Amino acid sequence: MSPLEHIQQTVQKTAEAIADVLKIEVEIADENLVRVAGTGQYKENCGQVMQASFVYQHVLATGEMVLIENPGQHELCWPCPQCGQCFEYAELATPILSNDRPIGVIGLVSFDPVQAKRLLENKEWMLQFIVKMAELIINNLPNSAAGQTALLPLNLGSLEKDAIVKALGEVEGQVRRKEKAAKMLGISRATLYRKIKEYELI
Repeated sequence: MSPLEHIQQTVQKTAEAIADVLKIEVEIADENLVRVAGTGQYKENCGQVMQASFVYQHVLATGEMVLIENPGQHELCWPCPQCGQCFEYAELATPILSNDRPIGVIGLVSFDPVQAKRLLENKEWMLQFIVKMAELIINNLPNSAAGQTALLPLNLGSLEKDAIVKALGEVEGQVRRKEKAAKMLGISRATLYRKIKEYELI
């Protein structure tokens, strides 16, 4: 059993939290390319080995993030049997690093033009967010010294607050800053104002 499979429930909750905050589908694979967690259509296939996962293989081999803006046109897509017939519109994959060694991959996947546009326009802060979520997963791995697992609670409110802070930071100094941040987050301006007040970000 891989380290991520050992804490599968926590990994699944993390995937769901990421999807809820970023409004995009998420899948998390371990170093054996077993889908440990997923949202949307990916949730049904958890526990299965991912076939033709050339992007994730590359991320695991190099420890580097990969952004696929035009599926089918990126060189990592060429060996895939579905190349040219892919149902994905864009993808961002980043490694889960433990002691600088990749032990898994977090993938953000868009299945429609709206999700793809949000991902590509906001890839920098989305990347920052999922890197932080990867660190959260690592912090929940079994403590080998203690021989037991001490699971850290997942606080969706804290994740949401962090996402709002990052989005506002990305548009700092720009005209109609809050409106742009709300668009990045996929929420209405009224909801953003309410959240800013709720989290005391004024």
